[in-house]
Amino acid sequence: MRSDRILFISNGQAITPEKVRDKIARFGDSYINAIYKIIQDSKELDIDGKVFIKCTSLILSSFGMTRSGPFKKGKNKNILLDCWSKVGSSIIEIKNSVLKSGCSRDRLLLELDQQQLEELIANIWMIMKKLLPFTMEKTTYGLVGASKILFAVLPEIVLPIDNSQWLNVFKTVDLGDVINRMVFDIQHWEKVTGQKLNEMDYSTKLTTLPSVYNVMAMAARPNQAKA
Repeated sequence: MRSDRILFISNGQAITPEKVRDKIARFGDSYINAIYKIIQDSKELDIDGKVFIKCTSLILSSFGMTRSGPFKKGKNKNILLDCWSKVGSSIIEIKNSVLKSGCSRDRLLLELDQQQLEELIANIWMIMKKLLPFTMEKTTYGLVGASKILFAVLPEIVLPIDNSQWLNVFKTVDLGDVINRMVFDIQHWEKVTGQKLNEMDYSTKLTTLPSVYNVMAMAARPNQAKA
């Protein structure tokens, strides 16, 4: 899988830490504050799904997904409750495994051993497939909504991927492929630069690896390439 366009440019040169910090700063307070809030609020999840509803509602709204579609404002809570009924126990199981792993939550993806990472990715992909019937529409397979829901409560693992990223950046419909690429990219970038990606945000609000990597993945979209 290609490793350019996100943390590396086409000639293989790493994007500098300064440019990463600049991309983060240019995202503005609205995005950063929303991500910061779900990172903080999703540390632990309750069995009733109250935290799930709170975090997913914030992310879906922040990414403009409550204007229309299955999560249109006014009916999104019922769908989110259905989502929680379907996958809540599995998400809590993953969250508990993260807490018990002894790994840093912010750097979880790099601290797990290969077997643990493979098992985690397999479980995430299984959960995502269960979410798709709730997020799917006539003109979309539901990948965007499902990834954003998972990111809202698992911001240490999942990316909130939009249509342009699925089609033009990652070029896959497999969330497992995306997570594997993210891990590879970050490992390579950190080795080359000697920096930790999750420490690039001057405000110290974007602290998980996916939250920072997503900034760069969004900047890598074709219409953002020169931004």
